[in-house]
Amino acid sequence: MFRNSLDPDFVQLQKINPLAFKAIEPRISRESSACLTNLANLSRNEFTSEGRGSDYLDSIQLSLLARSEGVMDLLGKMHPNGCDGLCSSMIICDLLAGDGYVNKVAHQILGAARCPTFINSDISQFMVDRCIRDGLFAIWQSATDPFWIRDGSVDGVLMAYGTHHIPHAQRTIAVQAAARILRPGGVFVLHDFEEGSPTARWFADVVSTHSVTPHNYPHFTAGEVLDLFAAAKFDEVAVQRITDPFVFHAEDEESVLQSLAKYVVKMYGLEKLRADTPRVLALLDEYFGLAVTGTSRGGFEARIARNALVGSGRRV
Repeated sequence: MFRNSLDPDFVQLQKINPLAFKAIEPRISRESSACLTNLANLSRNEFTSEGRGSDYLDSIQLSLLARSEGVMDLLGKMHPNGCDGLCSSMIICDLLAGDGYVNKVAHQILGAARCPTFINSDISQFMVDRCIRDGLFAIWQSATDPFWIRDGSVDGVLMAYGTHHIPHAQRTIAVQAAARILRPGGVFVLHDFEEGSPTARWFADVVSTHSVTPHNYPHFTAGEVLDLFAAAKFDEVAVQRITDPFVFHAEDEESVLQSLAKYVVKMYGLEKLRADTPRVLALLDEYFGLAVTGTSRGGFEARIARNALVGSGRRV
């Protein structure tokens, strides 16, 4: 059931986090009907209970920190001092938040005192509802039209883990929208798995073939990222490639491999491979390289090395 009013959200969100609520545009409660009608159509995507949304949420329950290395690398780009500069007074809008995964990882690793204040934003009402159920500040909107957010009201904007879902024709609009809501000097970080990379091919070959939903989206290139940041007039623009791995730990080698395979099946909704762990592991090794090593504590670590393209820039 889709919402037809934002009034209940206003009351609830102000209670959840008064600091984040200061970034909310006060006029949207009476101007939102057209936006909600459009969102109701856009929200029928693969990240719903009918698609692979439930499987994705199950993967987070299996391991919150499996992707934490990449997440913390992205958050470190939000401040000149890296993650050491992050604090609770800093407002970050995550425009592709899903169930608030980045928020949850940051809180787990940094603690309440140093975890930034997150505005979790997503086009999927299913995901936004999960955020709010988990006590997170979350709003239902598109990355191309963050109509909830006032101009110049947040310190950082993150667009990651799903950026390729934004159609080519709307990517300029999305980056310009990120610039609009940033305060002067605020930082925008864009993350995607580069076109032609092993991870992009994994989506095209494996996820599209074996998932409960098709997954055929064009990924970003380094040149495209530079052009988008230039068009939105960002300063201090940098394009980098980071390691964004899946990492698991267990007491024995068989258990760590089983955990990794189960996570990947849930993460990507690979229903057709659910009962074929050897095949999942073979595909991971083929596309990413699967490394299992002993740890200093006597257990084992399994790691697949996804590489990601990251653009960052400061609003003039």
